Amino acid sequence: MDAYLRAFDARSGAELWQGRLPVPGVANPMTYLWNGEQYVAIAAGGHSEAGTTIGESVVAFRLARQGEAPSLWSRTVDRPGGRFWSKVVILAIVLTAVIALWRWRRRAASRS
Repeated sequence: MDAYLRAFDARSGAELWQGRLPVPGVANPMTYLWNGEQYVAIAAGGHSEAGTTIGESVVAFRLARQGEAPSLWSRTVDRPGGRFWSKVVILAIVLTAVIALWRWRRRAASRS
């Protein structure tokens, strides 16, 4: 019921991969090959009966090529809770910059 499509190892149960969806994917995913690359697609469309966010999307993910690692974005921001923490980090950077600028201006004014 969350907005992620996940793949698990059938033997160990370990999570192999996850992809963020715009709304929960209350549907069966499908896989296909195109130009020699494998994709996974899912209809993501929550509805009020299930208590999920309402939306209508079809989302396709290209699976990693041999030796390809997930991007920094998908390993951090697109993880559960990642968008919240990325906003916290950005806010902290902006706040630090504002405080530094304010201190610099105070020092410059006191020297004048």
